Amino acid sequence: MTRATSAAILALAVLAFTSSTVSARQAPPVPAQAGMASGSVTLGSTTITLAHAYVGALADGLYEVVLTDAPVPPADIAVEVKSGGGQRLLRSAQISGISMLVDGKGFLRNIIPFVGELRGGSMLASAGSLTAFAASATGVTGQGSMTAAQTMSQGWSYAASWKAVPVVVE
Repeated sequence: MTRATSAAILALAVLAFTSSTVSARQAPPVPAQAGMASGSVTLGSTTITLAHAYVGALADGLYEVVLTDAPVPPADIAVEVKSGGGQRLLRSAQISGISMLVDGKGFLRNIIPFVGELRGGSMLASAGSLTAFAASATGVTGQGSMTAAQTMSQGWSYAASWKAVPVVVE
């Protein structure tokens, strides 16, 4: 192998590493105020700023985390954080965001984007662990992110953090 070939291979390796590092998204710091989210979800050229956080504490020790761009009316929160059949406002495009089913250790059982034309029809199951997750009776905090390459060719990504008071969902 010539010195020029070695230099070209090294340059390509550095470029590949730099590209993958630059495209990685990091979650912002956890907001100080309960009920708030920070970050965004992106699909193609559409980016939604996540500002509100809601968490349903499910009977089986799981948490339905819903992060939205607009506030959910108080009368609708219990329905929006219901696992399996909830997210009425997200599905109808009245608000945008993401819904995550998380276990007590911070493992994402599933994550569903509600942005652009994706309104609950695209789900990632067993999507890995969040960067950080803590749950108690008084609050749930978390941080996580995924690149478009990690969403199995669905073309969306997110980076978010949140702090919310759990709502008990039956």
